[in-house]
Parts: sequence; structure tokens; C-alpha cells
Amino acid sequence: MSSSRRLVLPVLLSQKQYYLCFRQLHSGALKSGRKTATGFSIKKDVEDKESKGWLDRVKLFTSHKTDAYDDYKIMIEKMDESEKKTYNDGFIRGVFAGGHKEDGKPGPGRLFFYTFGRLFFFTSFAFAGYLVYRMFTRKGLIFDFGVDMFAMEQDVDVTFDDVCGVDEAKMEIEEIVEYLRNPERYTRLGARLPKGVLLIGDPGTGKTLLARAVAGEASVPFFHASGSEFDEMLVGQGARRVRDLFKKARKHAPCVVFIDEIDSVGSKRTSSTLHPYANQTINQLLSEMDGFVQNEGIIVIGATNKRDHLDSALTRPGRFDVEIKVSRPDLAGREDIFQLYLDKIIHSADCDVTTLARGTTGFTGADIENMVNQAALKAATERAMRVTMKHLDEARDRILMGPARLKGLHADEEANRNTAYHEAGHTIVGIFTKHSDPIHKVTITPRGESLGLTAHLPEKDHLQYTKSQLLAKLDVLMGGRVAEELIFGEDMVTTGAASDMRKASEIAERLVKTYGMSEHVGLRDFTSNEEEGLSFGPETNNAIDEEIKRLLKESYERAKQLLIKYKTEHHLLAEGLLEYETLTKQEVERVIKGEKLKKPNAAAIKQAGIRRKRQQQKTVGFITEAD
Repeated sequence: MSSSRRLVLPVLLSQKQYYLCFRQLHSGALKSGRKTATGFSIKKDVEDKESKGWLDRVKLFTSHKTDAYDDYKIMIEKMDESEKKTYNDGFIRGVFAGGHKEDGKPGPGRLFFYTFGRLFFFTSFAFAGYLVYRMFTRKGLIFDFGVDMFAMEQDVDVTFDDVCGVDEAKMEIEEIVEYLRNPERYTRLGARLPKGVLLIGDPGTGKTLLARAVAGEASVPFFHASGSEFDEMLVGQGARRVRDLFKKARKHAPCVVFIDEIDSVGSKRTSSTLHPYANQTINQLLSEMDGFVQNEGIIVIGATNKRDHLDSALTRPGRFDVEIKVSRPDLAGREDIFQLYLDKIIHSADCDVTTLARGTTGFTGADIENMVNQAALKAATERAMRVTMKHLDEARDRILMGPARLKGLHADEEANRNTAYHEAGHTIVGIFTKHSDPIHKVTITPRGESLGLTAHLPEKDHLQYTKSQLLAKLDVLMGGRVAEELIFGEDMVTTGAASDMRKASEIAERLVKTYGMSEHVGLRDFTSNEEEGLSFGPETNNAIDEEIKRLLKESYERAKQLLIKYKTEHHLLAEGLLEYETLTKQEVERVIKGEKLKKPNAAAIKQAGIRRKRQQQKTVGFITEAD
């Protein structure tokens, strides 16, 4: 050590200083001889022999089970000055090799290590104690955190007035409300109240809304759980959560327990040895439902769209006694749903719920709610004062086909013309073909994977089709491909009719193989044989193929004759689409008569859209002078 940084140390080390030397000896720091973080170096005037002797003596003391420091004090008093100096140098070597400061206290690094180590030790000890506590108070479920938040009681403000479009299901489930309101009326006659109600239907049809409406009408507590929330990583978690759910329900009876996606927890049991605990949850659910003896005020409502996946023990009488089919809304139901959601937004008087319902065949209640919301968002983006029919039409097209692509797909005039004549071909064939659904609108604005669209608007929902209606569908589908051939030549037809050909082939195949509407093949269903893996003879297969080809070819020829006959109307409509891009049914009728429309053309609409977008950018401060 340099003379400018020499330490003045007592001849006799204190117990704390001795302890530091002892710790550095065992950690190996004394032997390493490394420089310290404070910049001190070890003075090299201590002979190796003396250093080795000091180390050996300390090792001797630490090997005893008695107090080594007392032995050290006795030994130091008997030493001469040179030996004491050796011990002092050894202490210096230990202190600075271990990263301590001049006063013998730990440096920043060592201080952090000691503090963190103690904190980690006490935290681990406390956590271990908590786990032991949980083990004895929670029946062995050590890692079961947040259990009390599962299936909490919910306040319900939904009534049957908020449920539209599923009148049959609503009428059936209204009986459940009477069970909850006046159970004595039924028990007095000896009737057994139902324990469970199973709602079966496609996603978005209103199963959850119906369950909430039951609780709201009966003014009873509502417990909502999802089937996927029961089972987790730990064995027994699902069964325990079932017990907790029904324990809460018993405390709040009468009440409604709703299990959404019940097929996740009530699927068919397995005997696989790979999953020996897979059946615990459903077994517990069955046990709880069988245990409704003194608390018959509990109604369990399950919802699923996979009825065939449920275990038969769950669906037998005595558990889920009532099964209610929740279907997609019909025309009248869709009108009611549209009216319900339109009343919640600011809309113009031109919003016709009948027209909207006719154009949304197959939509569920959730689809209609989303459509109205999309229209409201579009109107707000355009800074409109209210939602119009135009916004609703655009929202429907967006849901069915995706957002409109105004750039990138029509790179040149040739692509535009091809799409215009293709869609005009569909429209003309649809107008002049008997038994075809009425035209709603036609557009060449690309959406999703489609470059254009000819939309039809059925006057009513089709629960079944006649042969003439199916053949009319075939003719309309062929109209686009025929138009390309007549206008641009057989060698210039495009792949744009691929989707039309696929749909037409499916209809023709069903006519022959499923519906028995072929005179040549006969009255027979061939699909059941295919599902069972049975093959047909060569003659039967050839007869089916030839009949499908005949239907498609005859449909193609009928569409061609119509487009040749109404060639003028076809050209007028195609040119109108090139000018206006989108035409409604009324506008189509005027255009094919040669009338001019008082509406902006495609170029004007596009420029207006650009100006509106720039105005919006200015409002939020995104536009620059270069724009």
C-alpha cells in the first residue's frame, strides 16, 4: 500500500474486524489478491511466509468449535511487534479484497448484496408461511388465487322488452319466470319444478340476452359463468369452482345460474388413461344438479351451439329438463331488431326497417346490432347529423364483403369495363328471368376479394326452394361469364367468374344428387352413400356427371339468349356503372330506359371523398403545406 493511503489500524483487531477477515478467508478473497473497488492495492512488503503463516493460524482457529476470537486475543497478546504487523496486514488484505471501506464497513456493492439477501430470505420465509396457511384453510388448494371473483352476482336490468326476433324461444322461457315468481302454484299441484334449461342456437342469436331477461323479469340474482372458466392447470380446480358456484347460488335462492358455452364443461366424458381427471368437473356439475332438494328455487340455464357434444347424462330429464331452440330471426324478427337498435341512435326518416330486414337474410341479432353500430360510426366519421339509409347499406356491404377498396384493384380502364359488363350481365339476366329474386343494387366498387357485386333482395325468407327458383339462380350466376364472352370474345373471358362457377356447380349438383330433381338420374338421394364411404358404379357416376353438365350448359344458353335479346339494355347498364359505379334498383330501371340520373358521377364522388378526407386531416392537425 502506498504511504499516502496507509491505514492506521489497532494492533488488536476488534471482533467485527476479525469476523470480516474470517468471511473473506472463506470466500476466497484473501487468496485472490485482487484490487479493491476503492482503488487501494495490497502492500507487497509482507513476506509470503508470514502471510501463509497468518492464514494457517486463522484456519486453525476457525476449525475449533470454541470461540475463535477469544483464542485469537490470547494469542495476539503473546506476539512480538513483527508478528502483530503480519496480522494487521492480513486484515488489510481481507478488507480490501472483499470490497470494504477504510472503516471496515461494507462498500456499496457488498451493502446491496447483504440487504437484498436478507430481504429475499425474509420474503421467502413469509411466502412459505402463507402457502402453509392456505394449505390448511383452503383444503389443499395452495395456488388458488382470486377464487372469490369467479361467478359473482350481477345486477340485471334486462327484460323481455329488450329481446326481439326470437318470439318462439321467448314464449317458452317466459314459463321459467313464472316458476321463479310463484313456485307454490306448481308445487301445490305436485309438479316438480325444472332444474335446468338448455338454450341451443348459433352464436349471436340472443341466448345470453334471454337468460339475463329471465333474471330481470323475475327480479332474482343472476350468476354468470363461462364453461371455459372452470378448468385450469391444477387438478380439481373445475370441480371446486362448480361447488363454489352452487354454494353461492344456494345462499341467494331463488336465483338464475347461467353457464355460457356449457359444452366446454359438459362435453362427453372420456375413459382415456391420459386424462384421468378430465371428468371431475362434469361429474361435480351432475352431482350439484341432482342435489337440488331443499333449494328448488335455483334455475340453471345453459347455452351452447353444439348440442351433440354434450354428455347424455347432462341432458336427461331431471337435469336439463327443458330444451329451447333459439333460431336466427325471420323477416319479421329482423324488422323488430332493426327498430330496437335504430331507436337508440339518431337516424333519418328514410331508414326503412322492412327493406333492411329483406337485405339481411341470415343475420343474427348480434349481426344487426353490429351493422347499426357500424353505420353510426360511418355517419360520425362523415360528420353527418344523423344516420341515413346509405350508411346502413354501406355497413351491410362492409359486414358481408369487407371494406371498399377504392384504389389499387382497378388499375386501368379495361379492368373497369370488364367488371361493369360482368355485373351488368348478372343484373339483366336477373331482371328478365322469371322466379328470380328482385335486384337490390349493383356496384363495381371492389370489396374484399370481389371486384363487383349484384345484390338481390328476396321478398320473403326462403324456407324452401322450387326447381324453377333454383334454375333461375343458375341463370343469374351464368350471366356474368356469358356477358364477358359476348362483349370481349371467348378468348378474353377472365377468372372473375370463378366464384359464380363454383356456386352454380353446387346448385346443379344438389339438384341431381340431393333434391331428386333430375328426370334422367331419378328420385334418389346420393349424398348418404358418400357420407358412409360407399361408392357408385361407373354407370351411375357417369349419369350424374352428364346430368350436372346438362343443367349447367342449358342454363348458360338461356342466359346467353337473354343477353342477346336485351343487348341494348346491357350496354346502357354497363355504361351507367362506369359513370356512377353504384346503382340502386330504381336507378337501374331508369338507366336501362336511357334516362340520365341526377346524381354525381364516379369522378365527382371520388373528388368529394378526397376533399372530405383532407378536411378531416386539417381538423386533427395532420395535413401539411405540401399537401
